[in-house]
Amino acid sequence: MSQSALFLILGISGFYFVLTVFLREKKDMFFNAWTALLLLNIIGFFLSGDISNSSHFGMLKGVMVSLLTFYPFYYFTRKNMLQEKHLVYFLIVMLPIAIIQFVLKREQILLDRSGNNENVVSNVAYVFANLIPFVFFIRKRVLSFVISFILVFFTIQGAKRGAIITAGIGLIIYIYYQLQAVKEKNYVLNYVLTFIAVSILIYYTYKVFQSNEYLITRLEKMAEGNVSNRDAIYTNIMSGWFNSDNILNLIFGFGFAGSLKLSGTGNFAHNDWLELLSNFGLIGVFIYLWVFYAAYRLIRNPYWTKEKKIIMITVVIMWFLTTLFSMGYTSMNGYLRAMILAYLIGSENNNFGKDSDNI
Repeated sequence: MSQSALFLILGISGFYFVLTVFLREKKDMFFNAWTALLLLNIIGFFLSGDISNSSHFGMLKGVMVSLLTFYPFYYFTRKNMLQEKHLVYFLIVMLPIAIIQFVLKREQILLDRSGNNENVVSNVAYVFANLIPFVFFIRKRVLSFVISFILVFFTIQGAKRGAIITAGIGLIIYIYYQLQAVKEKNYVLNYVLTFIAVSILIYYTYKVFQSNEYLITRLEKMAEGNVSNRDAIYTNIMSGWFNSDNILNLIFGFGFAGSLKLSGTGNFAHNDWLELLSNFGLIGVFIYLWVFYAAYRLIRNPYWTKEKKIIMITVVIMWFLTTLFSMGYTSMNGYLRAMILAYLIGSENNNFGKDSDNI
């Protein structure tokens, strides 16, 4: 993404942040918690960040794209300008873009590499994984299954173990979603057809997985404890924070991108909870817990439809898993999560799932 495009997106998002904050309506707990997380990072950057440091600036960009983009989609949803069909259109447009991005990234990695090794690990896999919840909004099941398979296929080809795990969970819930959504009319026939489609999807997903020997090797190494030096990073951050002599570091952390100092490797934590612990101490962790607690409260909302709850559960579980072994709120791909969350939270419950013009 070019810097000009980035600043344009953030400028638009900032504008709608102001509009949304001043909407004359009571804000949901999740909205408030999400906003607190955003403001914590912005204030933390201004107090302790270094814009001339490429690592600090890179994290700031990730945080802003991941969190600030929530607000325009929330605003459009509240104004009934964003509907389910628009999310489906976005998915259909985004899919070929992601595939092209994946191919170009792979070619660039191979060009920069010496030797004949064609095994590639691509972070673009997370884009495909994060697009899986969008498939839930597609009403035409054949199209839904086809796109689901494409997303899983490229996620597997990306060979990112974290993306594989989150996509796998998303796929399992998606299958349950399709089976329970069988209509009462012609129930037996519809159920059988859906079961056959699900079986085909599972079978070909398994065949794609089995054909990727490099991925299988990486998963075997993970089972043996090879987690790309994350164990050392996690240990160093926990030890550095816990053994700090300054009580303020325990409560408020070591400043924006503090993980770069504590990790001992000059790397970020690759774990949202440890990232927040090192950056903003217990305050950061508590705010993130507040965000997930607010999400849990929404899932338990008796006024939400079953369909809406299942999609929310999918997004939250995939998000939570990502926080454990990768970057969630600091990832540039987080806008995909923000888009769906904004729609789910901003949409009227009595209108959800009733978009007759949906594909």
